[in-house]
Amino acid sequence: MSIFSSEAILFESHYFKPDRIHPIQIGVMAARFGKYGDLKRRQALRRGRRAKARLAGASSAGPRTPGRMLPAAHTTLDPNHRKTHRTAVVIIPPDDLWPPIQALRHAYDRHFRRWMPHITLIYPFRPKTAFERIAPVLARVCRTMAPFEVRLGRFGFFVHGAHSATFYLAPEPSGAIKVLHRALLGKVPDCHDTARFAGGFIPHLSLGQARRREVEALCRRWQATWRPLTFTLDQIHLIWRNDPPDDIFRHGMVLPLGIKPPDIK
Repeated sequence: MSIFSSEAILFESHYFKPDRIHPIQIGVMAARFGKYGDLKRRQALRRGRRAKARLAGASSAGPRTPGRMLPAAHTTLDPNHRKTHRTAVVIIPPDDLWPPIQALRHAYDRHFRRWMPHITLIYPFRPKTAFERIAPVLARVCRTMAPFEVRLGRFGFFVHGAHSATFYLAPEPSGAIKVLHRALLGKVPDCHDTARFAGGFIPHLSLGQARRREVEALCRRWQATWRPLTFTLDQIHLIWRNDPPDDIFRHGMVLPLGIKPPDIK
């Protein structure tokens, strides 16, 4: 049996269909195979049939492991392991710090209704049905992290294309939040969307959207009068939402930093 590259197999199975040979194809084949065209055409057709059968068998049997074929049932993903934009892992500042944040968000953030003030750690995340399974895993990570002070005192912005931007408060120390993010992500490595940027994961508390040509001046103006906010980061939150219209994010579970057990709500 001849050995074909994957490209050759696809070529043969696509162009040489044993049941439907067009006259133009016959002419092309004759020109290709020359003096012994009839014999070589028959051989090519047989190779095409065998290649097509191999491709059909491989596509229907599921993934292979060395030495054996897995049953087709093994190709089905566990729904609890799929990412969803209906859940997230976040840091939420204490309620008493919300008023100045919400004042800006109410005026500028199109996501004001859906999201509470937050610093995203992981989003998208596992479905809500998987919270009780994954929470103990993340709780063990949190217990290794000591609480620390977070300061919200500096404005920044991201640019999206030529015309739009998102402005935010930059939490500090960002390094400590990045360490927490990296440790959590190690337990759900497929939920890495927040780190898939040129600069990697950048902690931020989104305040709203603005035109690119205006955002820098807006940030300078707000920075001049902003009073820094501080709080102790001693817990993270697993949050969830329903589909629209009831799509407001809600608290699901609270995982304390330190040695306390998780608080299930």
